[in-house]
Amino acid sequence: MHRLLLPLVLPLLVCACSDYELSGKVDDPGEPAGCDDPELEPSTVDVEGDCESVPEVGEWTPEIEWTSTAPGDAYTTPVVGQLTDDDGDGDIDDDDTPDIVVANTAGTIYALSGDDGTVLWSRGGMGSEPSTAAIADLDADGRPEVVATGATGWVALEGETGSVVWQNSSGDGTLVCGGVGVYDLDGDGLPEVVQGATILNGQTGALRGKGRAGQGTGHSSGYAAFGVAADIDQDGTQEVVVGNALYDADGNTIWSNGMPDGFVAVGNFDDDPYGEIVATTYPGLVRLQDDDGSILWTGSYTGATVGPPTVADFDGDGLPEIGVAGNGVYVVIEDDGTEKWSRPINDYSSGFTGSAVFDFEGDGKAEVVFADEQDVWVFDGATGAVKLQESQHSSATCSEYPSIADVDGDGHAEIIFSSSSYTGREKGVTVIGDRDDSWMSAAGTWNQHAYHITNVADDRGTIPARPETNWLTYNNFRSGDLVAATGGVLPDAVPVQAEVCPVECEAGHLYVSLQVGNKGLSDLPAGIAATLYGHLDGDWQALDIVYTDDVIASGRTNVGWTWDLDPAEIGDAIRLVVDDDFGAAALTECHEDNNVWELANPCL
Repeated sequence: MHRLLLPLVLPLLVCACSDYELSGKVDDPGEPAGCDDPELEPSTVDVEGDCESVPEVGEWTPEIEWTSTAPGDAYTTPVVGQLTDDDGDGDIDDDDTPDIVVANTAGTIYALSGDDGTVLWSRGGMGSEPSTAAIADLDADGRPEVVATGATGWVALEGETGSVVWQNSSGDGTLVCGGVGVYDLDGDGLPEVVQGATILNGQTGALRGKGRAGQGTGHSSGYAAFGVAADIDQDGTQEVVVGNALYDADGNTIWSNGMPDGFVAVGNFDDDPYGEIVATTYPGLVRLQDDDGSILWTGSYTGATVGPPTVADFDGDGLPEIGVAGNGVYVVIEDDGTEKWSRPINDYSSGFTGSAVFDFEGDGKAEVVFADEQDVWVFDGATGAVKLQESQHSSATCSEYPSIADVDGDGHAEIIFSSSSYTGREKGVTVIGDRDDSWMSAAGTWNQHAYHITNVADDRGTIPARPETNWLTYNNFRSGDLVAATGGVLPDAVPVQAEVCPVECEAGHLYVSLQVGNKGLSDLPAGIAATLYGHLDGDWQALDIVYTDDVIASGRTNVGWTWDLDPAEIGDAIRLVVDDDFGAAALTECHEDNNVWELANPCL
């Protein structure tokens, strides 16, 4: 589908794909008079020899940086993102210090400064044992919102002030101790809110649809919903994924396999480009499902209870593993279902906490971060050896796990966890960092329980209209970017001018032909977004967005696009920005300062 963003643009899509329908699109405008036919076939670009990331290996000297007891008892995942304009430049972006949002057990949402835990605002009324909240820009205005759920229903709050944007009081048990998520399911630039099988309009809170099979929970009681979203079948739109079914953006069932419901994560466990689904379900079962719902394997590892799974390359062998906690044990499972290692933990109550993965030292060895009823643990990803046992923690355990982000903007990762007075007196939110400030850099965003890198931009909670497929780029889920931490060769997306033809300006036609090139040392994945802008009334306004069809090898370009622009309607300049999905960048590349092609309007 190809949609017109402004009526002034009539592009011709030559080969690469675009998701927006432009009225008046022509199949072949022919060669403009006086202009050469643009060369849009794949061509070559110079390769930058410095497109390799080789960070220094950090030290392992963890220490508590701060604790805020203001939220009181909390056992939801602390989510991270920019909420406030800290530098006073009039916008909220990755130049501002990230903030933390956590819901306490009484149903009050707290926003804390990532610098020191200072309370920015709070709002009650979610009911006891609410779900993990989410941070996202729901209305594409450049200002993030906080979405929270609990027994009393749903609420969206302004990120800066905590004031109510909308409410939906249709709460039920599935909204207790679960996790809310935000996704652009239909790719229209305006995201939806999802929890379990329920889908809401992200701008109004109105019900859009609700699936009739599973709710994305593996808890024995049926509450604690964690439905997630991903483009499982690679058709260009995302589906809602629960343990035993796949729904479309309106809640209609795409398939249901008749198995018990479960908590889910998504990754790539075979040679095709489609997503496989890890489902964890009561009583302690883990299964891997193919993209059509068929069962690839099932195993029992964790006793009667089991938590949401994490997918990552735990041991650096280039293949994904699965991490999952349950009744008294944390287990890492190979991609074929065999157990890799396990460690005893102290969780004999709810038993459905999650975990996160990151390479803190940048030595190519991932670490697993997990919190149980008594301690916060860091395990070596390959062996399970204990690297940290932090005892200043207590929890009755609900939907929480520690998140990992650069929460104070110092260029280094931190561990953020919540506590509730259960086995001890600890409560609130605690941040662990490295005493020597040597841990690897991390995103300033960990915006929801079902965090996966490409679903959110590291700026203001921007949700891409058509995110890169996470499992084709990072192949992890509830994990940070292990590639960025450990180094290696990187791609480098650049815009390439193929042809600009201004000879028909007086007739209302400016023909512009552009491509995406790769100056990096590794392949660019398919689906790279490129946004065309016009400079109108002093601002850059999006005119069109297109996406590459295929992988672009090092030193090559894609096929490209031609636009037929009305020179009187595009302002005084045009620009193309690559790796730009309505302002959101998703690609880890070696240069971020060469993504813009710009041209003054040659018809003026």
